[in-house]
Amino acid sequence: MPGHRSRGVGALKVSNIFTPRGGNYTTDFHNTKPMSLADFARSYALRAGASPGYTEQLLVLTKRLPWGVGDLTIDNIDAYLTRALGHLAASTVHNHRRMLSTLRKAALRDGLLVDDCTRPIRRVKHNLPMVRAWTHQEMRHLLAVASGMPGGTLHCPHKILLPAWILVGYSSGLRLGDMLDITYDSLRGDRLATVLLKTRQQHVVILDAHALEAIRSLPRKGPKIFGSLVGRSRILVAMRNLVKRSGLTGSGKYLRRSSATYAQLAGIDPTGHLGHLTPGMKRHYLDPVILADLKRAVPSIEMAGMR
Repeated sequence: MPGHRSRGVGALKVSNIFTPRGGNYTTDFHNTKPMSLADFARSYALRAGASPGYTEQLLVLTKRLPWGVGDLTIDNIDAYLTRALGHLAASTVHNHRRMLSTLRKAALRDGLLVDDCTRPIRRVKHNLPMVRAWTHQEMRHLLAVASGMPGGTLHCPHKILLPAWILVGYSSGLRLGDMLDITYDSLRGDRLATVLLKTRQQHVVILDAHALEAIRSLPRKGPKIFGSLVGRSRILVAMRNLVKRSGLTGSGKYLRRSSATYAQLAGIDPTGHLGHLTPGMKRHYLDPVILADLKRAVPSIEMAGMR
């Protein structure tokens, strides 16, 4: 994030910062060696059906913490967070707090941790970054550049694929993985029904006429609308090149933000539109500058008669 000193959970060798005092290590199922925190995190992610991205974040953090499950005490977590704030951005440490709190609750629930402390884990204050999305004018420019993009995949030229990706991505607000996963069978009229990969929840969005027309322009090479034409890495590279060629800032993630922001402007609930389970998540997707279109300046000071 802009202004932060580091990014992601992997920016710091945590083992060099903090080793917990003592350690009530819980052994594994064969009682031959202590169960590491990383092993427990992997087990928790599997049982909880966590997304691949969240699982990776858990493992990157816990593999660098020389802890057992029994070390997930309030005192140990507080000490780690305090020391980590001296090396990591507050937003990163806040994410570490959230993940360690989740693992602690799971360990207590499974009976793998004994900790009589009832006070909460120390808070980590951090400022939310200013959300940036693309305006309609910027997306029109992006579409104009996309219609002239050279190259393509084995099954579809970029000049057809990328405009369709932009229009459907903006209209639906879907994440990249869900965009690649949607099928022609999931499209019923202007309604697109799918199961979101991150939450495993059923989700339906209404596509606008431009998105539907763009889908019809795509060659049909398999059951998936986009996934049968392009893979994850190829579409990421293609969108990155398109954004650079257009002179804009941002990435393909801006489509989801723009979708949420203009949904809010149109009186559509962004929480339901994006498929979030909690209303508070929408704040990470709404561009306050674009939302200012709903505002107007206060009445000007009457300057008549002043010298």
